[in-house]
Amino acid sequence: RIIFTGYVFGDGYQELGSNAYAFVETSGVGGTHPALVEAMSLGNCVVAHNTPENLETIGDAGLWYNGRAGAESLAPVLRTLLDAPPLVAAYRRRAAERAAAVYSWQAVTDAYEALFRRILR
Repeated sequence: RIIFTGYVFGDGYQELGSNAYAFVETSGVGGTHPALVEAMSLGNCVVAHNTPENLETIGDAGLWYNGRAGAESLAPVLRTLLDAPPLVAAYRRRAAERAAAVYSWQAVTDAYEALFRRILR
């Protein structure tokens, strides 16, 4: 079942995100999308439009579809997920692990410190 909630913020957003079966990122422009990283950190099974930025963000912790093909590409991915709850559970774990390892404040600041040390050598 799909629920179109409109805008939801704060605790309500976090509750929806934590309990969603899957999160679909449809944006085809921009860099790393905070909503995608947040969905991963909440332990969502993520499906992303196959922009280079989204593919880098999800790594092997999510699924993708061809955004140019639209629904023709997205539908089979969603069908697979609907038919395979264990697969969804596995991607949930992987997404949360990747978000913590790559996108936590500690990981980001460590990467910046390493970069600055290399520059200053």
